[in-house]
Amino acid sequence: MEFQIGDAVSTPRGNGYINDIIDNEIIVDLIDGDDQREVFEKEQVSLLAE
Repeated sequence: MEFQIGDAVSTPRGNGYINDIIDNEIIVDLIDGDDQREVFEKEQVSLLAE
């Protein structure tokens, strides 16, 4: 699955938007609850339907 910066995604910690992609890691700005930034492996993230 090909991810791009700005994609809406679902993660184990909630939904958010991709801020950056570095190798096999995706940095996500989470929007559920407290706004925070977390790093996930690509296997932990899936695209949300728009």
